[in-house]
Amino acid sequence: MGAGGGAAAFLGISGCSSGGGGSQSNSVESNTKVTLPTYAAYGGITPDLPATAEGVDPAFRHFPKERPKSVPDKPGNGETVTGMANIFLPVPPGAGSNSYWAGLNDRLGVDLKLQMVPAADYEQKFATTIAGNELPDVLQMRPVANLPALLDKRFTRLDEYLAGDAIKKYPNLANIPTRTWKSAVYNGGIYGVPIPRGAVQLYSFIRQDLFEAAGVSPEPKSFAELTDAAKALTDPKSRRWAFGAWNQVRDFLQMMNKAPNGWREEGGKLTHQYETPEYKQGIADLTQLWNAGVIHPDSFSDQIPFKNLFNAGTIAINAIDGYLGWNQYIQTAAGNPKFKLGLMPAYTREGGELAPWWQGGGIYSITALKKQTDPKKIELVLRVLNWLAAPFGTDEYVYRVFGKEGVDHTVNADGDPTLTQAGQTNTAIPIRYLADAPAVVYQPGRPQDADVQHAYQTKVLAKTSVNPTVGLFSNTSATKNAVLDKAISDGVKDIVQGRKPMSTLDDLVRTWRNTGGDAMRKEYETQLQTR
Repeated sequence: MGAGGGAAAFLGISGCSSGGGGSQSNSVESNTKVTLPTYAAYGGITPDLPATAEGVDPAFRHFPKERPKSVPDKPGNGETVTGMANIFLPVPPGAGSNSYWAGLNDRLGVDLKLQMVPAADYEQKFATTIAGNELPDVLQMRPVANLPALLDKRFTRLDEYLAGDAIKKYPNLANIPTRTWKSAVYNGGIYGVPIPRGAVQLYSFIRQDLFEAAGVSPEPKSFAELTDAAKALTDPKSRRWAFGAWNQVRDFLQMMNKAPNGWREEGGKLTHQYETPEYKQGIADLTQLWNAGVIHPDSFSDQIPFKNLFNAGTIAINAIDGYLGWNQYIQTAAGNPKFKLGLMPAYTREGGELAPWWQGGGIYSITALKKQTDPKKIELVLRVLNWLAAPFGTDEYVYRVFGKEGVDHTVNADGDPTLTQAGQTNTAIPIRYLADAPAVVYQPGRPQDADVQHAYQTKVLAKTSVNPTVGLFSNTSATKNAVLDKAISDGVKDIVQGRKPMSTLDDLVRTWRNTGGDAMRKEYETQLQTR
């Protein structure tokens, strides 16, 4: 999903798992007995717009003037801590030539040696790292085959450090909501620290300036209205189309058609979105939009730079992208006075009501510590992660995100920090994928953005669709899902572009079921019926 996108890489990871090729101790019975960390929300800073029970993030119009310290002492005393995480941006300079990294090490009290792996290459690098003899001290995990057994063999069980009130020794980790910790539970224990993500998970970004110029509503309330708006926004002679990446359009249409968010559960029985008439209608709608010429001609390329095209005004709608991308879009377009970012809710296909929004799974990934017998090293790494998870507005957060004032960021009259060009490069170190605080809505120097995003989250989260398999582990999914999904996607591409008839979708789904879909269903249903 892009930098900080918020798509949960661990969507199918287990917090309540059983079977499916995992460890013998990785049972529903053992996992439901785990004492989760005690939640202790950070109360040192009050937002302008509060969080809600539905999952709307707290919002700030300006950066808090008081910046309390949340970690009184440096986590380390000159030790070395190694780690590995994915990165979505160009790799920044190393600690020897990056003042931000050097300052980070000083504040942490450790020499942080971090392998920064391009996100597209992380799966392969993760596999080779696991296959090797030496693991880094802390590692951003991926859902892989036999994950429970892997965690049991190579990584540290953290119950004695984090379960129940033990986590209060690391108050910033205790600020991570309880529900997210379920995704770190395997084998009857806690095996990692979750990277939290908000319930909204996704935004549908629009170039509101282009909508206004075309004279169309930024809230098309039916598929017919969306089609009309897309036609008004499209002008191939001017190199402009309504939509970019095809899969983003597909998922937005699936929401409009009320297709399941992954799976639908009824009475303990699961139906995948691929198997539903709603999904088929969504593909028919996608075909109609493609034939109408409102989707960028390079939409089906895996390398389509949809963010760049959006910022350039070549496409007007990024139908589905990670909600944390708001900040990146604003930063990238800072030099374009015409750029106006907006958000588009999804209404049902026939119109008249909001469609159920696909709620996120609550995490991006989990961070695990390699297995070792030295409790002092484990506690050191946890102290480092606690510092990195400092809440919004704290002294530690300011440095972690914005670096040093006058070098990496400037501060305006309202107290809002904004990254400099040098800061955007220096601070790109992917420490946010080792530990992070719960997200808030905030855009430096743009107080109105807090209201726009908070109102949007409030609107779309009023009616949601939850994936019932979040928190469950399927070994079939971990080993086969990427290949199975690609086969469906490739087949759908052929259908939409007219190379195959719509009738072939039934064959694609039948093959998906026979080659792994039914096995995933069985593994998930076993857990649903026993948890």
